[in-house]
Amino acid sequence: MTSIKTYDLEKITHIRGVDHPESIGIGPDGTAYTAGTGCQVYRLDLENNTAEQFATTEGRCLGSVVDADDNLYLAHIAGNVLKITPSGETSVYATGPGGENFVCTNYPAFDRQGNMYLSDSGDWSHTVNGHIYKIPPGGGEAQLWYQEPVDTPNAIAIDAEEKHLYFVETFGNAIVRIGINPDGTAGKFERVVHMPRHIPDGIAFDETGRLWIACHRPDAIYTFDLESWRLDLFAHDWAGEKLRGPTDVAFAGPNRDILLGASLDNLVVHRFDNVGIKGLKLNHPKL
Repeated sequence: MTSIKTYDLEKITHIRGVDHPESIGIGPDGTAYTAGTGCQVYRLDLENNTAEQFATTEGRCLGSVVDADDNLYLAHIAGNVLKITPSGETSVYATGPGGENFVCTNYPAFDRQGNMYLSDSGDWSHTVNGHIYKIPPGGGEAQLWYQEPVDTPNAIAIDAEEKHLYFVETFGNAIVRIGINPDGTAGKFERVVHMPRHIPDGIAFDETGRLWIACHRPDAIYTFDLESWRLDLFAHDWAGEKLRGPTDVAFAGPNRDILLGASLDNLVVHRFDNVGIKGLKLNHPKL
């Protein structure tokens, strides 16, 4: 597998006009979306490096995913999942089991069939009380997918073959995967990389199957080769000047060759051009 060089921090471009963005969603044509802590929902223009607010929610939103018609689905910390159309119309797409609220709705991802997997981080008390849910195509009530509680599950990503669901254990300082059985049920739980003294937050796959990991602390982005189990540093800014508080990573643009990094600690989205790799094309089901 081709190695990735450490990125020159001076080459990072900052896309401004956003309010402390925490995550990034990618549409079928490579359009990027993010949300602000003031409940704003933004569409990013990568040609001009600008952001357009096209919706507002009644509560902060975290992770997002996009379907084939460019509808955006946002993990809404009020306790549900929202659907936002390209024109900004908002509705509730999913709730917790029995119509109840989730504790901390954090990050969704689609499989090819349109099932949504969703992380619920729990109460952030350093108690292991997070969960992974599954929501059928079309939305509605979620069902508990992995039966055991997990440690502060954050961003999630499904591999190209849909054999594993990967997710970040933020307070567990690790990246974990759970097998996806042929019948769609949850399989084996396995911790694939432990990152002591790091606060991992976001993950994304590139087209080679390499995992990219955004760490809110210590202001760094890593790559992890799942074949060699090698962890490499892609970018690190101990001063937090060029790269500050990255909380998610995603490959955007028509060719998925623009790496974006959300910045909860700043008023920008970080942009990395010419990283030498393309991102894995995500699932954008027709719902």
